[in-house]
Amino acid sequence: MSGSICRRLECVKLGWEEARALRLERHQLHRRAPRGSELRVAARICGLHAQLLSSAALSLWARVEGTSLERFQRALWRERTLVKIWAMRGTLHLLPARDLPVYLGALGTYRHYLTQGWVRYFGLAPKEIELVIETVGEVLRGRALTREQLADAVVERTGSKKLGAILRQGWGVLLKPASYRGQLCFAEGEGARVRFTHPGPVRQLEPPKALAELARRYLGAYGPATRDDFALWWQGTSRAQAQQLIESLEVTPVDLEGTRAYVLAGAARSAAEARSVRLLPAFDPYVVGAPRLGGLFPAAHKGRIYRPQGWISPALLVDGHVEGVWRHERKNGRLEVQIEPFARQPPRVRDGAAEEAERLAVFLGARLDKLAWR
Repeated sequence: MSGSICRRLECVKLGWEEARALRLERHQLHRRAPRGSELRVAARICGLHAQLLSSAALSLWARVEGTSLERFQRALWRERTLVKIWAMRGTLHLLPARDLPVYLGALGTYRHYLTQGWVRYFGLAPKEIELVIETVGEVLRGRALTREQLADAVVERTGSKKLGAILRQGWGVLLKPASYRGQLCFAEGEGARVRFTHPGPVRQLEPPKALAELARRYLGAYGPATRDDFALWWQGTSRAQAQQLIESLEVTPVDLEGTRAYVLAGAARSAAEARSVRLLPAFDPYVVGAPRLGGLFPAAHKGRIYRPQGWISPALLVDGHVEGVWRHERKNGRLEVQIEPFARQPPRVRDGAAEEAERLAVFLGARLDKLAWR
């Protein structure tokens, strides 16, 4: 198989060790970025997965020297240099505000909510969906509203109790389309209640340009990657479309141990050995964006990493390879960390993990009380 992959002169052969080193460097996991680099790092890795907001904060902690929860919350809620929206695969992400023209331009291609099957299932006409999106944007400008307040405001504007009832549903059936179209983002909560606001005016890129730029950024963060990897990461893009997007860029084909993949032109030359130990949180982008097969984790333990119902476990990362899972609990100012390696780890890894656990305690404002290996 590999013999047919690298027939072109510019094709490069890469092993998984080199691929992991390249990804580690691009994800700022070979060494932490300097203090104050949170936005640059978030942009570099194509945003932070935010199904659990605490995990997004820990993804930055794993990559940026001296970051803090206070800096994270200030960027998200007060400075609004980070914006929380529904994005890739309909999941919650934190994106740098300065990158919204690209992401919203590409999200404009998400039109599944106007298909007949979707419309029929939810009992909505396309014109009703468009009305909700427009009205949500209007009522959120300049203010933050809870879901109930937003639903009430939409009912008041449209006179439709049906639309209000659907807006109150917990899965964001109509909130997601408004987010894709740049009419809604998250605001700081009010106690336990989620609130929404308007992200402000954004001059979006045209969808074709936005998708091409997004493919370039994806390969920059996750390459070497295949067209299937990109199509999975940016759902709504077919394999053929993914291939066209990749081929529109300046890329180098790669033979990744028998699999045809791509990196940005010149990127393969930058791969160098990298050694590091990190405790990555649940839903960390490095793991979320990894190919489901390949050399980033042992296939025998795939089920412990990618769990049912879309849950992605916190990962013990050693030199770019997932070597175990872990958990932590903070209680009364004390932190307990429990690591479950897939195999016995050498002293270097155990010492590195202990150092990371101490760092985690400082980040969480706690004292490391217990570090256990199972």
